[in-house]
Amino acid sequence: MNYGTGTLGLPIVLLVSLWGAVNSTLKFFEVINERRDMAFGMIDSCGTCPEQTLGPLTIYFTNVVPLTTGVSIFLLLVSYVVISIPHYMNVEDKLDIDRMKLACHLIASLPLFGLFGFLGGGIFDAILISRIL
Repeated sequence: MNYGTGTLGLPIVLLVSLWGAVNSTLKFFEVINERRDMAFGMIDSCGTCPEQTLGPLTIYFTNVVPLTTGVSIFLLLVSYVVISIPHYMNVEDKLDIDRMKLACHLIASLPLFGLFGFLGGGIFDAILISRIL
């Protein structure tokens, strides 16, 4: 196994991209849950709250939906970047390329699971808010 500069940089790039994706996703998750809880709390207290400027539907459609969509797109892009890394590596050994591809696919599975979680949560929230109102 001949590890050149390009091969040694791969684990660092993968770790940095995974850390950035996880860190950003956790912050998105916190904000989305806070806004969603605010909207559902308003529904519990006053229904659609027609007397308030920012009602639960306004909060839901201007905060929760765009944030969920944005984090889903972000996670999809991070997964794509991680999966495409081996295509840009200058490695001659087929075994090393196969190992890189496997590692990249395994590492990309974490943001993909996050993507499916956010999409599932967003669909569940949409169904729940449509049933309540």
